[in-house]
Order: sequence, then C-alpha cells, then structure tokens
Amino acid sequence: MIIFDTNAVNLLPHDGPRADIIRKLRQSGHHRVAVPWMVLEEMAAHQAKHYPARYHTVVNSLAKLREVLPWELKSTLEPLDMEGLLKHWRGLYGDIFEVIETSGEVARRALAREAMALPPAKRGGDHSEGARDVAIWFSILEFLKENPDEKVCFVTNNTKDFGNGVDSPYPMNEDVEGLQNRLTRLSEFDAVVSAFTKAVSGKDAEAVAAELLRSLPVRSGVARTAVEVLASVSGFVGLGATDTAVRWSGWFASPEVELLAVTNVTGHEIEGDVWYTANARWLLYGLTFDGEEAISGYTACVWETKVLFSARDGDEMPTLLAPKEPQTPDASDPASMEILKRLKTRVAGVTRRAMSEWLQGTSAAENLFSKELLDSLDVAGPLHRSISEALLPQRDIAAIQRHLREQLAQSVDFTGLNRSMSEQLFANIDFGGVRRGLIAAMPKLDIAAMLPYRLHQHRGSDRGGRQ
Repeated sequence: MIIFDTNAVNLLPHDGPRADIIRKLRQSGHHRVAVPWMVLEEMAAHQAKHYPARYHTVVNSLAKLREVLPWELKSTLEPLDMEGLLKHWRGLYGDIFEVIETSGEVARRALAREAMALPPAKRGGDHSEGARDVAIWFSILEFLKENPDEKVCFVTNNTKDFGNGVDSPYPMNEDVEGLQNRLTRLSEFDAVVSAFTKAVSGKDAEAVAAELLRSLPVRSGVARTAVEVLASVSGFVGLGATDTAVRWSGWFASPEVELLAVTNVTGHEIEGDVWYTANARWLLYGLTFDGEEAISGYTACVWETKVLFSARDGDEMPTLLAPKEPQTPDASDPASMEILKRLKTRVAGVTRRAMSEWLQGTSAAENLFSKELLDSLDVAGPLHRSISEALLPQRDIAAIQRHLREQLAQSVDFTGLNRSMSEQLFANIDFGGVRRGLIAAMPKLDIAAMLPYRLHQHRGSDRGGRQ
C-alpha cells in the first residue's frame, strides 16, 4: 500500500501524468495507492479555498455596478456553493486514490495529542497545532493494525513533523512499536516512480500502443462507449453523407470505429506489466439522431481521447481519461477520407448480410414484398446495423417498413411500387425507445471519474437526466 501525504500530491492535476501513473499503479493489481481521509479533505480544500473570496469580489463588483446604472442590472450570480465545489474535488481525487477512512476514535486521539503538543503535533507560539497531521499518522497505523498482511510506503517530505523514518521522536516511537518492518518512507512523488515503475519509451511503445488500440475489442469498446458518452442537447457538428457539415446529438447505436493516430505515448513497467497512456484520435461513422431523438442520417466525426491501457493479454478495456468534444473530419485529408470510405463499405456489408439473413426466415408473401423493397434500396446508403440489432431479430416486417420509409426515404427508389400502399404501410417508430433498449444492454469502457465533469460541465443535464 502506497499512502501519500498532502505535500506529495498537493494540487495534483487530475488529468496529468502524475495522476496517470497513480492509476497505472492501482490498475496493475500489484499495488494499492491511497490517501487518508484527512489528506483527501486537504486536497479538496486547497483547490476550493479561494472560491469564497473571489465569489464575494464578484458580488461586490456587481453591487458597485448597480450604483451607477439607471436601470436594473439583469446579470445574476448563482448562490455560493462551497460544499458543491468540495464535493466536485473529492469526487475527482476519490477516483484517483483509494481513501483510508479516519475513525471517530482516531479523530479523538488526534485532538487529544494536539492538546499536549506531542509529535507529530507541535507547539506554535502560545498554542498547539497539528491535529490533522496526527490524524493522518494515526490513520496509517490503524490501517496497519487492521491489515496485518499489508506493508505501507508512506510518501511525505514533512520530516519535521513525521520524522525521517529511522529515528522517531517520542511518542511516535511507541506508536510504531512492532510495525517498523512494515512501514517505510519515501520523500517525494518522483521517488515513487523510481521505486515502483520502469519507464518504457521510444518507438517500441508507440508501436505497441497503436497495435493494441487498433484491435477489434478496443475499437468495439470505444464504439459502445461513444453511444453512452457522446450525447448533448446542444449537439455536435459532423460530416454528413454528402460530405457537408451536419449537426447531431448522439449515436442511435454503436458506430463503426477506426484509429486515425496515436501520439504522446508513455509507458511504465510495473512488476512485469507494461501500462501506457496515449492520445488517440478515432474516426467514428454511424447512424445519428437529432435533438428530438429522430434519426438524422449517417454522420462521421473525429473523437480524440486520452487512454490508459495495459499490454497484458486479455486485460480489461482501456480507461478513457480525458475525452474531448467530437470534431468534423478534415475532408481535404486523403488518409482520413480513405478510412471513412472503408467504414462506409463495412456498414454496407453488414446491412446486406443482415437483410439477407432476415429474408431467409420470412414467409413466402413477406419474402416477395421484402425482396421488392430490398431491390429498391441503395444498400451502400444509410441503412445501419441498428436495424439488424433492434428490428431484424424480431422479424417485425411492419416496423422495418415504417423505419425505412420515414427515416431512410432518400435511399429508396420506389419506382414500381404502389406509393399509396407504401404510405399506408410506413409509419412512425419510437427510435428513442429502441436506442435506449440497445444502450441498456451495452457493456462499455471504464470511464475515468473526471469524464462527467469534463464532457458535461458546459452542457448540464442531457436526455433522461444523465449527466
């Protein structure tokens, strides 16, 4: 168990390389990485401590502005929410570290020791201080006593209060009696990296990363996660079927995915296992819906994410650390357009196979009508695997007919068909219900805790109350 003091991880960027290494250590399965509850509270407090003063500065500025305006100022300021901001940072840091709870008994003993100004507490002028340091110290000792098979590496540069790890002042020497062989010290974060990881760098790491991220399981995981994550009422901009910009709000079902590029690859070997972080750019192509959950057509976008993954065979899906907003593909980039062409061909092939398999199971009358309909389809056009996933297994010909007519009319040549009969057969379908049913059954990538804050902090709640 690696336990950090506040000074070793203070103001830790939750999406930076140090946080990535901590995640690698935790996910490797070889180490546990934690902070005592008191450290978590200090980390959150250090991030939020300037909030009240700056809030009141804005309030005072608005008051001064109102004094000189002959009309009512329409600008408003949300209520001060200190607990909300602390909860935000607790959530981010709580998903980077395991948290060692501080028991009520530990808290009482810490206050009692501070009152006596005994280490790791101390005398400060005419008062005693250091109850938080004592609470951290007692939390570590309590963990060791409750977990007799665990060893602890305590990371702190506060040798003045916690000692050097060799000679402990009274009464800390008595506190640690019998636990000396299970408690070691490191002074800083870099010492942790040197002690527990081995850097893997160069082209070899980049090649391994590219190979892993291009694998079918990873691409499938990215596709499933995109359905869940990329959803916004305000919408995104992508490239439509005619290579023009279109606005979309989410994926109807899992899009096709290809890896465009891998950059900034760093690797660390942890107890024989190699863990990587990398920036990955994906090209996604699939059937999207608009703000009213009606299918808006086929859309392509580029999605850049930072990923954490292991080189172990059969390991868990990568963790998405810092996904960005999807962007419109560069139509002038031949490499991207060639990949997009392959994705479109792949979708068309899936459609053909799904329709063929479905036709084999229909009655003679259904088969005759459906063959007429299939012959009129441009199968390279916008007919997505969502049909095969959601409708074909049910062999609900009426639902498929309604689906095709209303949402995919641009791909159907109705020459030779009775148009009035077609109009009567084709009606609305609840695409939102079908899509939600698909999503509910989908496994997805492990998404790091910062994701809701990063992707949705400017959008608020999306459909169904999902953040």
